[in-house]
Amino acid sequence: MKNAFSMIELVFVIVIIGIIAAIAIPKLSITRSDAQYVAVQSDIQSILSSIQAKSLTEDIDSSALNGDFIMQTAGLNPTRWIPTSNGVRLAKDGALDDKNNCVLIDFSGSNLDVNIDKSVNSPLCQKLAKIYNKPISISFSNGSIKL
Repeated sequence: MKNAFSMIELVFVIVIIGIIAAIAIPKLSITRSDAQYVAVQSDIQSILSSIQAKSLTEDIDSSALNGDFIMQTAGLNPTRWIPTSNGVRLAKDGALDDKNNCVLIDFSGSNLDVNIDKSVNSPLCQKLAKIYNKPISISFSNGSIKL
């Protein structure tokens, strides 16, 4: 008798590998999207807290309130965020992420506004819209920002 696998044993191994792949691959994609969601949510909270802290401890010139200011103050990852003239947007590969262009973080006068565009149908945007269902506006009119 030969020391080799029979055809039936090989078929069973292939079937088991197929079952494992059918279960594992969707779980891996869900895990990746959940990780992206948590990272973006953490970045939003970091933006809010770091901008508030900086405005309370330093005199900030209103002309400096732009996307680069947010990126530097909050320590945002340039692969995930891209600065604009008055705020930041989600990025992918160094360019605006058209698929997930729902996070709108902008300076408007002496306010920092955070809005989630509910019309964008990506899974990330829909999850964020559930958490941030109302716009957030933080006023810096307490004298710490020079207007």
